[in-house]
Amino acid sequence: MKLKKYAVIIRVIAAGLFFALSLLVFWGLALSLSFLFKFQAESLVMRLAGLSASAAIMLALLLGITVTFGRFYCSFCCPFGIIQDVFILLSRRKGKVRKNLFLLRYLIAGIIAGLFAGGSNLGFFLLAPYSNAGRVLASFTLSGAIVLFLIIVLAVWKQRIFCTALCPVGTILGVFSRFGIFRLKISADCVHCGKCVTVCPAGCIDIKENTIDNARCIRCMACMSACPKECISFSPGKPEKIQSSERRRFLISAGSFIAGLTAGFIFAKSGLLKVGRKLKILPPGAGNPAVFANKCTACMLCVVNCPTDIIVPSPYGMGAVELDLEQGSCLYNCNRCGNVCPTGAITPLALPVKRRMKIAEAKFDPRNCIAFQDGEKCGRCGKVCPTGAITLRKNTTPRPIKKHLCIGCGACQQVCPAAQKAMTVSPIEYQKVLSDTTEGEEN
Repeated sequence: MKLKKYAVIIRVIAAGLFFALSLLVFWGLALSLSFLFKFQAESLVMRLAGLSASAAIMLALLLGITVTFGRFYCSFCCPFGIIQDVFILLSRRKGKVRKNLFLLRYLIAGIIAGLFAGGSNLGFFLLAPYSNAGRVLASFTLSGAIVLFLIIVLAVWKQRIFCTALCPVGTILGVFSRFGIFRLKISADCVHCGKCVTVCPAGCIDIKENTIDNARCIRCMACMSACPKECISFSPGKPEKIQSSERRRFLISAGSFIAGLTAGFIFAKSGLLKVGRKLKILPPGAGNPAVFANKCTACMLCVVNCPTDIIVPSPYGMGAVELDLEQGSCLYNCNRCGNVCPTGAITPLALPVKRRMKIAEAKFDPRNCIAFQDGEKCGRCGKVCPTGAITLRKNTTPRPIKKHLCIGCGACQQVCPAAQKAMTVSPIEYQKVLSDTTEGEEN
């Protein structure tokens, strides 16, 4: 038996291994592996917009691999695609030839590109495969439940229709795969048994014409393994000759993309998607609420990797994450969130810089302080303050907070024993690095 008979087995093993690593990261069990997900396609695009040289190099490498071998990314490295494969397998439905919805996919890709160019990440939030995988695997919000339900319905109904018609990453990779070097081809010895069609989740095999649409093919290799005559090969070759119908399709696709691009850009600039003025406390390195909301795709990596569980999804998981300092404090010696963020929404901060990043501001109300009102010795807030912003008098009552030293970590609020907190933390409009913070004792 030739190697091509084992192609699908090799693919399943490789995809299964990557999916297992994905689960470890999305469940917060493998922080050291989180760097792998900075190489996901939409993450690279968003970091490239921030002029990241490493993102440019990795994106060029991904596109180079796609031009050479096709859309292996979709079957091997996309956790959202692998989730679909699981439900396709469980449904046991046979595949069939599906219409090439090229007009729809280029329109959607154009809309997402237009939204992004206009400063909105709504398209990425709704359709980016990696972030949707995070909301399914890492969170139990309404948003994650909706995504899981919809992708199950689509996978059972139309198998990989999301990847071939809706996914913006798949559309981009499909353009490069269409003219790839290594291609799947059906030889003239084909007996038209149709077994390849029944196992193709992309519906891209036309057995009557003996053709495979390499733009939609996700390189699952199921057709190679299923062919009893070994008539399907994966080898270098010239792209099919472009017919006049293909030229018309190109023009229609280009027009569809431009129309979507224009509509998305106008919609983003219309003001309908602008973030409200209600301030939130954000992870250190997030900048300000408006900028952060247009970068965070709610992949939930920061949520599951926060050691104190203070990074929480937005209500129902329908937006960017935020900090809940009523649950705990932002640890002085922790900078995990910026290191795991794949899109650059949370800027990675060196620990000395993070320790001086002002994310909020503590406020003191002596009317609630037990040391002031009851004469009870306390002083807990001063003992835990890592920057020296809170100092105590001899009777353990706090002196006025030194705002130029306070980073708003919430440690004082967390330890305050008063029923109605004397120490509270409030949002600020812009995060900033304090230049004159003096480091105190570490938490």
